Amino acid sequence: MKKLLKSFRVIFPLFVLVLIPVHVAQANSQACLALLQPIDNQVASIKAQGGVWEAFEKRSNFRDHSTVALHLDQKAIALIYTLDYICTALSAIPTNDISNYILPMWRERGEKEFIKYQTDGYGYAVEEVMTWVEYARYFEKNHKRKLDFAKVQETMKNSESLVNRFVGIVKKVRKTNKVKEVVEESKILIADFAIFHKEDPILKQADAENTAIPHASTLTESADEM
Repeated sequence: MKKLLKSFRVIFPLFVLVLIPVHVAQANSQACLALLQPIDNQVASIKAQGGVWEAFEKRSNFRDHSTVALHLDQKAIALIYTLDYICTALSAIPTNDISNYILPMWRERGEKEFIKYQTDGYGYAVEEVMTWVEYARYFEKNHKRKLDFAKVQETMKNSESLVNRFVGIVKKVRKTNKVKEVVEESKILIADFAIFHKEDPILKQADAENTAIPHASTLTESADEM
């Protein structure tokens, strides 16, 4: 009995240490989604009404500047897409269709055999296959990385500020005839969205991870056929 209790005292703390990171990760994910939801809701509401573009189109004096409005819509939607990715990627880089196809075979066969199989077996160009290999290396090296949740919270806070300005422009279009002022404000916000993506460390990380995924529609199509 004493030996059993002694073993329990050794094992139980280790069990708790395993559970704590899992619990923290789940709590952070839920907290992230809670921060994202009001931001997402605002953009989704504007999008459901046709976006800033539709607001411009409905006013004859704004209509000539609809292209600016369209670019602004695109920036807001892109931000929400990236924020959603961040909430799913707090504890690791999520798998995707490309990694799901490449990695098992790359790990099982080894890099040389993988390249040979894709080029000789499927007839893919060596240059294209090498982009998949580079991504396999990248994913294997980085997929266990963790995002700093304090920085994620700061990203959400700054995103909310930008989205509030986005919503504010729609309200102005509906109420004012100050076309030049609203168009200039829209252009400034477009630039600020772009700067935010380039300078915010969490957005930069997310963008880099998504950019690293090679474009390979034929690869995923062949995977569906297997």
